[in-house]
Amino acid sequence: MSIHDAMTDACRAVGIVPPTRVMPGRWVPTPVEGKGRGNGSGRVKLNPDGESGVCWNWVTGEKLQFTTEGAGGAKRGKRPARDHAAERAQAERRAEVAKTCERIVKACAMEPHPYFARKGFPDERGLVIEDPRHLFPRDDLGEAMARALPETNGPLLVVPGRIRGAVTTIQFIAEDGTKKNILGGAMMGAVHRIAVGPQTWVCEGIATALSVRAALRLLGARVTVLSAFSANNVAKVAKAIPGAIIAADHDRPLEQLGGLGTGEFYARQTGHRWAMPPALGDFNDYHQSEGLRAVALHLRGIGMG
Repeated sequence: MSIHDAMTDACRAVGIVPPTRVMPGRWVPTPVEGKGRGNGSGRVKLNPDGESGVCWNWVTGEKLQFTTEGAGGAKRGKRPARDHAAERAQAERRAEVAKTCERIVKACAMEPHPYFARKGFPDERGLVIEDPRHLFPRDDLGEAMARALPETNGPLLVVPGRIRGAVTTIQFIAEDGTKKNILGGAMMGAVHRIAVGPQTWVCEGIATALSVRAALRLLGARVTVLSAFSANNVAKVAKAIPGAIIAADHDRPLEQLGGLGTGEFYARQTGHRWAMPPALGDFNDYHQSEGLRAVALHLRGIGMG
């Protein structure tokens, strides 16, 4: 079996789109199946030997190694024996990434962004930066961060993810909606909060969070709304908040998830109340196709029932 065929089989097994190009020793972003081609939440790395590699679906948490002899079994939540030296190196790397995230956030301007307008919120303001490359470390890590940025000529919308108040990751969003997370950021457990109230709703993307916030305000509800970036992180965040409600994406069913979409699969795991749109897409898609009132009526049955 060629390494390309092994990589393709492994990517399909964990639900990500096989990349058209890989560079040995480097993580290559690629879309997750059913999430749109601009999401970039899959990762593939071909090892320097050219005969093995690994693919990783950040949305579902599945990771799978592959070789010219084929792909190993995809396991969710399984980890190899601990490598303490590697863990220390990773902790140092994440600390450097966190410092970079803080620099980027401080350098941003609070402005409207074309992505907000595309999603139905032309007056919304967010953290915007023209080009963050000058804020990256001047080393291999910084070069890798630069390669992982969305390809765009316009300003980037910056959505910071915080864990216990500290920025640990950033999602960059281009004008066309392409999303890329900063390379090496601590994502699991990280959230971006856009509203505060006694009841908490947890969503994936920032556009979904904006539509959920607007719909619940239409109902007169005061709520905390969190964007948690991915379905498995939505579940992690929601589990830690008593009474949290999940606004899940309605994703295309995947065989490896028992015929459920990613959003529904992880929402069901939490044991919390959850809602998802009646048609494929997220609540922002539903907002734009059916109107904000339709979203409000749909959420009222979950959050106020």
